[in-house]
Amino acid sequence: MKAKQEEAQELRHVLDLYEDCSGQCINLEKSAIMFSPNTGAAIKTVVKDALQIQSESWNEKYLGLPVHVGKSRRRVFAFVKGAMADRVYGWKERFIAKAGKETLVMTVAQAIPTFAMSCFYLTKSFCEELSSLVANYWWSQQDKEHTTHWIDWRTLTKTKAQGGLGFRDMHDFNIAMLSRQIWRLIQHPDSLCAKVLQARYFPNGQILDATPRDGISYSWRSLLHGLHLFREGYIWRIGDGTQVKIWSDPWIPRPWSRRILTPKGKNLLKQVCDLIGPTTG
Repeated sequence: MKAKQEEAQELRHVLDLYEDCSGQCINLEKSAIMFSPNTGAAIKTVVKDALQIQSESWNEKYLGLPVHVGKSRRRVFAFVKGAMADRVYGWKERFIAKAGKETLVMTVAQAIPTFAMSCFYLTKSFCEELSSLVANYWWSQQDKEHTTHWIDWRTLTKTKAQGGLGFRDMHDFNIAMLSRQIWRLIQHPDSLCAKVLQARYFPNGQILDATPRDGISYSWRSLLHGLHLFREGYIWRIGDGTQVKIWSDPWIPRPWSRRILTPKGKNLLKQVCDLIGPTTG
């Protein structure tokens, strides 16, 4: 919300309505409000009084994820690397066979950042640091930590049928998890999360038409990374053709290009339903 008295009063009305309907009371003493750095002191006072919340302190993390993401992504997501490092460094002290190392890497180490990756884009450089941490453990020996990496990490991330070990490419996995969130928003457009995001970022269109702009939250900017990948792989199920745009939507099932290649020119056809006759179906 914007730091305005009108919006603060409207939010206060929503909270009061929630208390009346649910029978639960919000503890204002344990509640906090967060302002942007350029908010003036007078405006802060007005908003605090309207919401009846005076505290500006907040926890760094909520439900295991950071509440505020600043400019330094590496510092914000350092807890992910720290959790992986704690596990890996503990394993280094033990004598574990390669088969055991493979199981620990795939089921434990690479599973730790899954929750964070499904909500935030951890940046490619940070994901490379996570992969480097796992690679160093994989090639390390009990008496030697810095040993030669005989095979590059990209090869190890390939499937076993392709000569790899099936390890995750952390950056690709991050993008895949964000793309999965986009798919959930498309499948459940009436969910509370989908409605909030639509009202805030694409009120007059669809999520597939959303583009990055100034002032968006980092969580939405992260989802846009997944949306970019999603656009490259999705294709329409035609149905009655009323929602499929002939010239812009990917609806032709062919591997090299799923869009119309012929120039539109002065053609008046807009949707696939225009091509479906009443008898041909």
